[in-house]
Amino acid sequence: MKKGTKLYSIVKLKCPRCHVGDLFTNPGLLVFSRILEMPDQCPHCHQDFKLEPGFYTAALWISYPMVLLVFVPSIILGFSLDDLHGFFKFLYPVIILFCFVLQIPVMRLARAILLNMTINYHQK
Repeated sequence: MKKGTKLYSIVKLKCPRCHVGDLFTNPGLLVFSRILEMPDQCPHCHQDFKLEPGFYTAALWISYPMVLLVFVPSIILGFSLDDLHGFFKFLYPVIILFCFVLQIPVMRLARAILLNMTINYHQK
């Protein structure tokens, strides 16, 4: 992944303007504390992350299709496992728990995508 691309900023959860500062106070995709806590601005380039009140509610529209891509196949798999061997019935709850754990990275990625749709990269 090349620095300067939107994909780099989204996957690494970096500031869309400078690609150096972290988007979240607790960096990483899979965290369990301060999940959506963001600084008011980028610590490196001082890009404002609080663009307007309610800005991140639009991230719900981005995360919704991403969640559907995970949950719909899981639900279909669950219905098909009903007729299969008993081992798979024990595997299905593990798949559902995995889907719930994936919700955290999906919410973070949705915010990163939204910011990258609004703010462009500026090389210094």
